[in-house]
Amino acid sequence: MSAHELDPSERRDLLTALDRLEERLETATGGLHATGARASASALAAAGLPEGAALLWARYDGVELMSGEARLFPLREIEAATAEARDEGVLREGDIVVGERGRHLFVLPADPWAEGASVVRISEEADRVPEATSVVHLMLGILGEVSVLYDDHGEFHDALIDEWGDLEPAAHRKLLRRRLDFDPIAPGPRLQLARLLREAGELRGASKEIDKVLHYAPEFPAAHFERGLVLRALDKHDAARRAFAKAAEHDIDGVDAAGFEAWAARVALEAAAGGDAGAQRAAQKHAESALRHRPDYAQNQLVGARARLERRDPEAAAELVALGLAVAPRHLELLQLRRELDALEPTA
Repeated sequence: MSAHELDPSERRDLLTALDRLEERLETATGGLHATGARASASALAAAGLPEGAALLWARYDGVELMSGEARLFPLREIEAATAEARDEGVLREGDIVVGERGRHLFVLPADPWAEGASVVRISEEADRVPEATSVVHLMLGILGEVSVLYDDHGEFHDALIDEWGDLEPAAHRKLLRRRLDFDPIAPGPRLQLARLLREAGELRGASKEIDKVLHYAPEFPAAHFERGLVLRALDKHDAARRAFAKAAEHDIDGVDAAGFEAWAARVALEAAAGGDAGAQRAAQKHAESALRHRPDYAQNQLVGARARLERRDPEAAAELVALGLAVAPRHLELLQLRRELDALEPTA
């Protein structure tokens, strides 16, 4: 069986989900969605979509949700969208761009098993996130979000937004859980939920969510990184170091890999301060690896920290300085900036 072929049970599951999507589209609040007519068999054959994805376009040649905020492109737009993204250097071999949400792209990867999902989201920063188990489940999940964000009259629930224009944490959790109701094994949304739990201090819950993510997406660097942050918060420094190193191992972007190795070096130094005899050697190893990935890592951290300080965010600046010094502990300008930050009065 080829990578694009479905076994009978997969086909049944997708068709069931597609029927569910059709029902929800028919009953959704008017004006918040639009669908294209069925694509012709000849157009589908020419598009070269995987068989599972083609089931959706065989029923709807393009879908728009939330007045176009989220889109699956009609077949006629897919080739051009893929070519444009390829020219921008954000795709991997075999990626097909099939939609967008804001400034993020939805792509069908050549190897869903390696990616951890059949739909991958590429962010503005070109990060790859395994987003959904299928395009059908992606649309179902976003429709689930619509039911949280909008009332029965299509009006946005203002109470969900804080004074800065961001979703309230409780609303964000509700949004993600609704998304997961429709696509329970989607790694990207579940990792976002894990991050929210960690930030709220619910470390045990965050750890359980990360385990689920890595079960289906074992090579997802951001999930290994998030596991490292949770383990560090639990004072499990060596386990955190290994998690950060695993994130670097699975990341093909040298910039991100350097950052993950810097975190590994940082927690190793924290373990060394606590009396772990071997941690200093581990810190040196990770620092050297970070510099192999990015020789200018420490200088880049310095520039970033100064920019954060200019924006009156000393906490973020201190974080960047700490990571830079984990890689280059004798960097004079970073040491000076750390002294300046230490001398600042704590903010209320």
